[in-house]
Amino acid sequence: MTIQLQARTICAMLIILSLACPLTLFARDQTESNHPETTDSQANPELMQELISLENEVKILKEQIQSLRNEQRIPKPGENSVGSLAAQKKTLAVADFWKNDFYFSTPDEQFWMKIRGNLHFDTKFYSCQSNNPTQFDIRRARLDFQGCWYHYISFRVQGEMADSPYIRNAWADFKIRDWLHLRAGQMKPPFSTSWWTRDNQVNFLERGASTPLYPYFDRGWWFWGELFKQRLVYNISLFTGVGMDYDYNKGDLDDHKDWVARIFLSPFNKGTLEKVKDLHLCLQGTVGKQSIPTTRFETKGYAAAIRDVKFWTWETENPGKGEIEARNRWGLEGHYIYGALCFSSEYLVCHYENITVFAPDGTRVIDRDGKITSWSSWISYTLTGEKKQVSNFGWKQPVPKSDFHLPTFKGVGAWDILCRFTRTITSSELFRTTTYKNEDYSILKGAEIVNEYSFGLNWSWNPMLRWQLNYTSLECGDEKSNLKTGDSLSKVGPKYLQKEEMVGFRMIFKF
Repeated sequence: MTIQLQARTICAMLIILSLACPLTLFARDQTESNHPETTDSQANPELMQELISLENEVKILKEQIQSLRNEQRIPKPGENSVGSLAAQKKTLAVADFWKNDFYFSTPDEQFWMKIRGNLHFDTKFYSCQSNNPTQFDIRRARLDFQGCWYHYISFRVQGEMADSPYIRNAWADFKIRDWLHLRAGQMKPPFSTSWWTRDNQVNFLERGASTPLYPYFDRGWWFWGELFKQRLVYNISLFTGVGMDYDYNKGDLDDHKDWVARIFLSPFNKGTLEKVKDLHLCLQGTVGKQSIPTTRFETKGYAAAIRDVKFWTWETENPGKGEIEARNRWGLEGHYIYGALCFSSEYLVCHYENITVFAPDGTRVIDRDGKITSWSSWISYTLTGEKKQVSNFGWKQPVPKSDFHLPTFKGVGAWDILCRFTRTITSSELFRTTTYKNEDYSILKGAEIVNEYSFGLNWSWNPMLRWQLNYTSLECGDEKSNLKTGDSLSKVGPKYLQKEEMVGFRMIFKF
């Protein structure tokens, strides 16, 4: 017989004996009441002996139960074994539970951590003229650890495992007051609500703009806070300006840094006028000096809306060598939500000063300024009535009112229809070619003006699973420009087109 079974048997016997004692005493009391003339000396000696024997057995059973508890640490009725162990160790007990994430938390929530992850699986079909193949692509596969210590120190460490593994988020945030936070580490600089929207919450397969209009991930210090009952959120930060630790693991290329500032306004969020309660405005900018083109921003190309199509590519390193004096950004945004209806518009500018290209012999052949401008606007309507949210930290998709359950086909989930238009204009000076010693030099090669049209349908089965279907068309704004499709590593190589179309389907699975 196992120790656990013995313990259960002894407990059952103890209960029976506990019931037997009062019944026996009750019988004796009844006898004495029926025969009041009976004295203690006249009581049944056998009954007294039985009572003494029962008391001894109860004592022995209690000792055996205590011994078993000591051996197996069997919790007492109503006692939590984790809490008991924590008490023995003089530490805090930790509870684990599920709330759309796996949580570990102390009872007072002074310390908690959640473990999460996501998988984005894409299927893409391109036009017949394109050199982009039909694709089945693991767009994202990530593990994410988030938590909070002492109620005021929050943190996040997130790793990307798709393509080339790297660390995305690695920061700690110190909440001094609601109006004063200090965050340090690697993170997204506070610029662009679209860029700040978490990838699980994106409205379209890809965002309307890309780097260098977005500052991507970077390492630095960031002060932020909420003022006037969350009507205003301010952000002031200092970053390297060259990208992630993955890009430059020595910390930076030079002593220059990027200042990043952002103000997110929700002027009517505490008012009673429902029609303007979810009107949000944003002003933002970055200022920074540079020395040479960075691998993250100035040696690749610009791809937005369709990830595999380049609007243009950087040519400063082909065949020459480039330098850049400064890169500054600024942007304006407006967002509006009314029930199931959403509208968002974002105007971003990235301005370069003194982009210089040198020939192999050291001769300066190009020295120009230029800018990239993107104006992206979209509208969406949730057919099932759910309401989206937006804040300083991006857009958030609604939880379905009724989850869709596949085995029973019950519930409808949340259905969302969307459309977007984005116009991207790049200074023509950056495409102009200069010939030196029979070699052609330029800063960029590709399309000066690109118009994007996207239509989308999103279906959220539950908080953990969402499906996205997008049709996207990219068109050059003039006959001289071309988009780059395909890859130089593939057999067919790249191909330049005036127009590219894509139908994309994505599974967003969170765990």
